[in-house]
Amino acid sequence: MTNHENIIVSYRTNHTIYSSLEGMTCSLLSTLLSSQSLHIHSISSRTKSIESLSGKINRIGKSYKSIDDITDIVGIRITTYFSDELDKVSQLISSEFSVDEENSIDKRKSLAPDRFGYMSLHLVVSYKEDRIKLPEYSKFSGVKFEIQIRSILQHAWAEIEHDIGYKSTIEVPEKLKRKFSRLSGLLELADEEFVSIKNSISHYIEALPDRLSERPKDVTLDINSLKLFITTTPEVIKLEEDMAKVFNCSLRSSDDLILSQSLTFLAIMNIKTIDELKRKYDDLSKYIIPFLKVWLVKDGVSPDYDDVSRGISLLYLTYLNISITQDNNLALSVLRSAPFSDVDSLYIDIVATWNELNNTTKKS
Repeated sequence: MTNHENIIVSYRTNHTIYSSLEGMTCSLLSTLLSSQSLHIHSISSRTKSIESLSGKINRIGKSYKSIDDITDIVGIRITTYFSDELDKVSQLISSEFSVDEENSIDKRKSLAPDRFGYMSLHLVVSYKEDRIKLPEYSKFSGVKFEIQIRSILQHAWAEIEHDIGYKSTIEVPEKLKRKFSRLSGLLELADEEFVSIKNSISHYIEALPDRLSERPKDVTLDINSLKLFITTTPEVIKLEEDMAKVFNCSLRSSDDLILSQSLTFLAIMNIKTIDELKRKYDDLSKYIIPFLKVWLVKDGVSPDYDDVSRGISLLYLTYLNISITQDNNLALSVLRSAPFSDVDSLYIDIVATWNELNNTTKKS
């Protein structure tokens, strides 16, 4: 029996082991990545078919003596969002698996400057002895497999390149090489710029608390500054705790969807900075609890809530602001920017609640 025939027989004999290795390793990697707070795009995998394996071992210039010489029968691909996360994922894998350095390759380093294409990190690994001692992993002893790590843009290049059908510059007509090279450079630049934007956002968020307390006039409203303002401003925290008592329910964490909708309200009302929002709270917060009490109680019955989100005061600040300005066009523009079912009726209810509150205050 030839070496090739022995390889095929070994593959058939151990096929269930390879399939099990693929599934269990994907599950393990998902758990490991989550435990390290590595937010990745996807994990995909495949076990070579017998047709694919046959094609590999019969390829010209290749000589495999046994199935142990083939390290990619099981292949797993981890796709990250950003290129600077490849090394973080690689370090995690190196700490959890035995890496075959001789057969692993960092194609990022091997890519010549004048070559087109986008490369990834290929690690040939096997399970470490401490995991092999566990009964469920013992059958994987000595079995090597490949883990590819690439960014989502690297993956996009590789998939398109594969679909086009060109594997090397030799196969590409001369007049197309320049186009491939330019496109490769654009993708590489885009990958780097995404990393730069991500880092800039992180630095912005880190600096927000100091800017919020020292220079509120300079802090424009966005989802991050609004969330920080709502969750760290003592007056707002106390107000929403009092509101929760009126609702007779608990406060849950702020909801990005709700805050995003509030940002739309505030923009239409021309409230653009943290300082402007703070001044609006200073002017109107004293009315929110009384307004809420009138608003909630209809025909002597209070509604029953499980909880309300932090940031709830923004909604009632909006209601009060459009009531006091008495600008119908502004009010309807604000309310129509949200998925309210009956905007006209809602506006009538808001104005009626404000008028009732005013009448009650005048009588007292």
